[in-house]
Amino acid sequence: MAEDLEAKVKKLEQKLKKLEEKRKSDEKTIGELETRMTRAEDIEAIKKLQRAYGFYLEHWQEDDLIALFSTREDVTIEINDGGEFRGPEGVRQCYIFGDHYTAYSGQKTAPPEYLHLMVPISGIVDVAPDGKTAQGRWYGTFHGALPRGGQLRALIGYGIWEMDYIKEDGVWKIWKLLFCDIFSTPLEEGWVKTPFINNPPAKVRPPQVRGKDIRPYPSGYIFPYHYKNPVSGK
Repeated sequence: MAEDLEAKVKKLEQKLKKLEEKRKSDEKTIGELETRMTRAEDIEAIKKLQRAYGFYLEHWQEDDLIALFSTREDVTIEINDGGEFRGPEGVRQCYIFGDHYTAYSGQKTAPPEYLHLMVPISGIVDVAPDGKTAQGRWYGTFHGALPRGGQLRALIGYGIWEMDYIKEDGVWKIWKLLFCDIFSTPLEEGWVKTPFINNPPAKVRPPQVRGKDIRPYPSGYIFPYHYKNPVSGK
């Protein structure tokens, strides 16, 4: 009787051990699935953030654009080689409409004929292991109606965003924006004839930190990638 009881106890102990191992394995699997789900939700939230930025650019909605950015002192914006805007005040200065649209200097809102379509496509988003920051690379396709040379002109262009995002109080925000034009040209001329047409000189913005040496088409310049090759790892 005692030997039978001892055998039953051992079997129960083995069974409990297996159940405990399975419980730990299940908890690990659940944790991994939760992490993957959170990562997927983060990526979707960042995609929505970037797309919202593009929609607000269409009519240069200053307040909505500024609201997408972190209010940290190390927040930055850099567009081509125009200098780096730093901190919340730098973000505000970057989106002063009267400066951006020099022909209408002093206006707070975009006139009806204004058009600044910037469509983010081919996005690659990488969230940091701790889930607190992320990086993204996007093409920006541009179609616009902007004043150049004293007249309203139809412009087309292409560029690349390299973005840093930060999660604050559960909400993803733009932390660092870096944009490099590939070309920006009058529609009737095209990028081979006129690869780049300069923006009007700034009238409102204060001097900023000197920008990077970014060169548009046809320089052959390759905007640095934030990620390694997804296959080779190099």
